[in-house]
Amino acid sequence: MARLVLPSLTRLVMNTGLRMFYPFLPVFARELQVSPASLADLISLRGFMGFFSPLFGPLADLLGRRILMVGSMLLFTIGCFVVWLWPTYVTMGATLCLFGLAKVLFDPALQAYLGDSVSYRRRGMAIAITEFAWSGGLLVGAPIVALVMNLQGWNWPFFWLGIFGAGFTLLLWWRLPPGKKTTHLAKYSDVRFALRQKTIWAAAAFGLLTVLANEILFIVFGTWMEESFQLPLTGLGLTAGLIGGSEFLAELTAGWSTDRFGKRPIIALAGILTVVCYAGVGFLSGSLAGALVALALLFFFFEWTIVAAIPLFTEIAPSFRATVLSIIVATSSLGRALGAIIGPRIYLLGGLRANAISAAILMAVAVVILGLWVREGE
Repeated sequence: MARLVLPSLTRLVMNTGLRMFYPFLPVFARELQVSPASLADLISLRGFMGFFSPLFGPLADLLGRRILMVGSMLLFTIGCFVVWLWPTYVTMGATLCLFGLAKVLFDPALQAYLGDSVSYRRRGMAIAITEFAWSGGLLVGAPIVALVMNLQGWNWPFFWLGIFGAGFTLLLWWRLPPGKKTTHLAKYSDVRFALRQKTIWAAAAFGLLTVLANEILFIVFGTWMEESFQLPLTGLGLTAGLIGGSEFLAELTAGWSTDRFGKRPIIALAGILTVVCYAGVGFLSGSLAGALVALALLFFFFEWTIVAAIPLFTEIAPSFRATVLSIIVATSSLGRALGAIIGPRIYLLGGLRANAISAAILMAVAVVILGLWVREGE
């Protein structure tokens, strides 16, 4: 049980820190006295930290998964206290970089840990359980962040996230079983091996395009909701909670469906439905009710796609899972960074509909790549 519950709760804290920037982007921008587009550019730095992931992935194979998870939470905790103590635009940038580095260290190590511990036949449900922490960042975390900001101030959520981050850092070290090490690997030679595998790069391209499509839309949704419907701070928090609830249902669906009907067919089905939702979201956003329904459906199918894909990625090259997963995380992080830069600019040119159409095209290409080239490995 500790193999699933403790990492999931740890990821809940981390993902709350990562995801709270999207619904509250206008609030953070006002408090830092910058434009939302400027803060979105700063958020893109977090995505670019994913380029470090392939450097550390082999370490998780060589030294063990738990060490990387503990180290990543330590970085996250430091980042929280930096911006709480010195709340400026510059320190926010430093914190976002630490958050990004922590994320790309933690996730491949955890996914490889589950790949070692759970059979492929049942891995979809195990990974879905840990992915509840992703939806929980909005479903549970965002409303709490909104409450703390109302009661104590805009930078106080970082203090509480830092306190919980420090606690879970210690718990991971003391209570999480260490797992196995892949001692036969020769330093970073497996990265060179991975560079020659078409399946790995196809999976990396799928991750890049899928995350880029979502980020192009998600990065502007808080600004769009505030501008279109004049939602207060609590309204933005509840909207984020609605999206989190939709993602939670998607994670349940992914855990149930991928192990029963196969990973690749379910990923393709969910991906196609995500394309349809992207194409339709720009036309259903004339009213608050229509916008909320469109966003809920979109994030349901997007999250279903992502969670279904992770078990497949863990089996592309089982002998060095963390190395491969770190490459996929790196390209996905690039997609998130590019989306944070491109999304606000598309929004200024064509509004939400332009963002939605762009996302639909990118997601369609990702589904084609998956169908043609992504397969289980050894």
